[in-house]
Amino acid sequence: MTKVRRKVAVSVSPDVLAAAERLRKRTGESRSAVFERALHGLLAAVQRSKRAGRYVARYRRHPERAGEVKTAVAAALEALAVEPWDEAR
Repeated sequence: MTKVRRKVAVSVSPDVLAAAERLRKRTGESRSAVFERALHGLLAAVQRSKRAGRYVARYRRHPERAGEVKTAVAAALEALAVEPWDEAR
C-alpha cells in the first residue's frame, strides 16, 4: 500500500541542512526520509514528555504509602545484595 505524501517547504539553517545531508549520505535515505524520521522522533519525545507530566501529576495526587515504600526498599536491598559488587566485569 502506497502512503500518501504531501510536499512542504521549510527553511533550516545551513548547519542543520549540512548535518542532514551527511546523515542522508551515510544511511542512504532520501532527504525526505531523514526529515520525516527526525519529526517522528520529535513527536515521540513530545508524547513521552506529556506522559511523564501526567504520571508526575497523578503521583503528586496519590503518592505511595509508607508501607509501600518499606516493601520497595526491602525488595531493592534483597535484589542488590546478590550483585557481585566487588568483581570486575
